[in-house]
Amino acid sequence: MLSQLAKANDKNNFLALVLEINFAYQFESCGFTLRYEILQDAQHGSSIDFLWEAPNSDSVFFEMRLLQQMQSITYTIKSQLQKCGMYRVARFWQGERDEVIRIQRTILSKVQDKNGNPVKFFSTASDVVNIVVIDATDNILGAIDVHDCRLATYGDPGVQKVYRRQVFGLFQEDMPEYPQHIRDLAAKYAHIRKTLHGVLFLFKKPNTGILAYQLGQYLIWNQPLMNKARARIVCDDISRAIPFRNQS
Repeated sequence: MLSQLAKANDKNNFLALVLEINFAYQFESCGFTLRYEILQDAQHGSSIDFLWEAPNSDSVFFEMRLLQQMQSITYTIKSQLQKCGMYRVARFWQGERDEVIRIQRTILSKVQDKNGNPVKFFSTASDVVNIVVIDATDNILGAIDVHDCRLATYGDPGVQKVYRRQVFGLFQEDMPEYPQHIRDLAAKYAHIRKTLHGVLFLFKKPNTGILAYQLGQYLIWNQPLMNKARARIVCDDISRAIPFRNQS
């Protein structure tokens, strides 16, 4: 990873590698060894960022993605700062919905292409756990919380009414009574529901550094693929390396 960091040729690539290094550091500081750039299936050439052999003998695969603030918001903030030295941005529920859908699309792109063909995770063996890891620190103006994470994965039924944004979740089951456009979306998500065990949402802890920083997390499980007992064991070990995020 360090050799790749030295060769990084643009800002986004550099920051993504920095994220991977900080993620790996927190795991290895707890005595957990991560293997880098692993082929899950020898017949497919696309590697997965990390493999962790968990204490319960599960093989946990992490595929990472840094999701930065939307360019339009960044441009608006910069323009206001240049003009008057301060900025103000308001996001209503429709804007929050758009950002949740953007998160969904990013997660989906790590599992399948636009036609639903697998691109990363090719094994669903009984001892394999597939997790997409996404740094969501800057999303929703830096105010993303666990309800937004649950909304992206479980959809409106997974959150209280006040947090609902007319979102169909990546792990949400199809229902015969849903309108056709929702059933079409459910069909689009069919592969990810059968393949991805969970999404690990990362957040940079404030005031812990610019390049060498600490991470917190919310881990949202695909419940049909992870029973509570197994999920608890894996989650407890992950939280030793990446603690649960403190909302206070």
